[in-house]
Amino acid sequence: MSAGGPPDPRGGAPIVPWGEAPIVITGMHRSGTSLVASWLATAGVDLGERLLAPDAGNPTGYFEALPFLDLDRRMLREAVPEGEPGHPDWGWTESERLDRGRFAAHEGAARTLIAAEGGGARGSLWGWKDPRTTLLLDFWDGLLPGARYLLLYRFPWEVADSMQRLGADVFLDHPDYAYRIWTFYNRHLLDFCRRHREHCLLLSVNALLAAPERLGELLAARFGLRLPELPRNPCLAEGLFARVESADPLIALATATHPDAARLLSELDAAADLFAAGLWSEALPDGRRLGTAGDRPVDLSIVIPCHDDGEFLIEAVASAERSAPERAELLIVNDGSQEARTQEVLAVLRQAGYTVIDQENGGLAAARNTGVRAARGRYLLPLDADNRLRPGFPAAALAVLDAAPEVGVVYGDRQEFGCRNRRVEVPELDLDGLLRANYIDACAVFRREVWEQCGGYDGTMPAMGWEDWDLWIGAAERGWRFHRLKDVTFDYRVRPGSMASRLLRAEVGVPLRLHMIDKHHDLYRRRLPELLTAQHEAGQARAELAAVAAERDRLAAERDALSRRLETAEKDLAAAREDRGRLEGERDRLYAELEAWRRRVARMEGTRVWRIREWILRLRRR
Repeated sequence: MSAGGPPDPRGGAPIVPWGEAPIVITGMHRSGTSLVASWLATAGVDLGERLLAPDAGNPTGYFEALPFLDLDRRMLREAVPEGEPGHPDWGWTESERLDRGRFAAHEGAARTLIAAEGGGARGSLWGWKDPRTTLLLDFWDGLLPGARYLLLYRFPWEVADSMQRLGADVFLDHPDYAYRIWTFYNRHLLDFCRRHREHCLLLSVNALLAAPERLGELLAARFGLRLPELPRNPCLAEGLFARVESADPLIALATATHPDAARLLSELDAAADLFAAGLWSEALPDGRRLGTAGDRPVDLSIVIPCHDDGEFLIEAVASAERSAPERAELLIVNDGSQEARTQEVLAVLRQAGYTVIDQENGGLAAARNTGVRAARGRYLLPLDADNRLRPGFPAAALAVLDAAPEVGVVYGDRQEFGCRNRRVEVPELDLDGLLRANYIDACAVFRREVWEQCGGYDGTMPAMGWEDWDLWIGAAERGWRFHRLKDVTFDYRVRPGSMASRLLRAEVGVPLRLHMIDKHHDLYRRRLPELLTAQHEAGQARAELAAVAAERDRLAAERDALSRRLETAEKDLAAAREDRGRLEGERDRLYAELEAWRRRVARMEGTRVWRIREWILRLRRR
């Protein structure tokens, strides 16, 4: 790595020595900035000693210096309107007002931080990384003349998916925030880059993943910085980058429903030193491929009910496009949506040729029944508007149903994301287990005859949410076999305050269970001995689990107490080390003063005046 400073692009001497002017890495998305920061850290750039700890979301580390992160967060929180909806931790609220006049109050803290954390004190090329810095670039640039900036941007649809996977309630409740925050941040990024072009590199993370060697070339060309060769195939933690291929239907659907983000992405590509043009396209998928018009044969009908879930609906439709076999159709049932955003999305889907059926709000069962009645397929696949199909599932299910006439329902495992992130392995059908509780999701492929024989989804239940459970019991009651695929068949979005969590409350769940028992009375009566035996065994198991949970809680309490003691000990140790360092510094200062005094005395003793003084003193003593 070159140690000298780069020439100033405006001419003259180097901007500043490398050890004094930092490299600032920032951009809207954490994963992209983390990746680039990890490469620079490997190449020897000092990104700080106190970094944000790795976690399950990024086991390789975020490379964010905590002192800079904390100050950025504090400044942004103080600069947004208090109490306004949004995400103040990122400096964004719905009005998008940011009071930059408040930043000046933190200038002293920022200068102290630069002096304390700047790698220049250790004689190395230094910098820091924090996505929030995007909104504070002018503030930091005023304190760090000559700083160099790596400005990164990533496709908005990938950022939106990543924000959903964070599991934060704010993004699960407000999925539209993702694109709005992306646009807000990248407008700041592009504006700063245009005003400080000679100090910036604007890079597409998506393009950089395709050609990582370009980073070193661009750093050398723009800043005169020589780095060791970077990896051609960067090693990324599994799941860190959920990249969407250029031909994926989500891209066109996302750009059509978020035109402001699409225009800004085009502007970023036009200004970028490494752009993503060619890796994405705005051409909408032809919804007529899955349309219901015409007399073409249809094997599978995918039915998506939607009530005010327009932002999620985009991903559901894209997953159907990826997954649907050739002879398939897609029907979207608008169940009385009132939300303006959902109306906008439905309008785009209609324009693209998708079938959208409007009805007054009648609930999930009524919406599914409306879709099935309009469907032409021999097989049916319900998909909730906030979930996503996995490719391969419909084709595998159809193969089973075509080969085994006795099979009425095909289902598989699910991948949860959002509030929880885990794979749920759904067991084989056990009738007694199904009578006690539903464990097979509505997202399954089943024969039209199953729906017809059971009278469709039951819209008379005391509360919405278990219509699929009723359908599965009805199918088993009529002798249909269930087939379980050993694959993840769909992604299930877990949201705060979801219908599933509401059904766990006694005031909701008990009436539903009584309705189910009354409707399937003969089946429950025949299986009563087995159900009672299983209930007793379940009670014993619950007692054992309670004992295990109590022991776990006791051990957890001991662990927490030990952790607190350890934290106290570490603080005491840190304080002792600080005292020791202070005392050692004082000792070294006194030793230095003593040595200086000795040198001065030695010089004095060697002078002629000192020798005369010694002669006079001897005479006096005589």
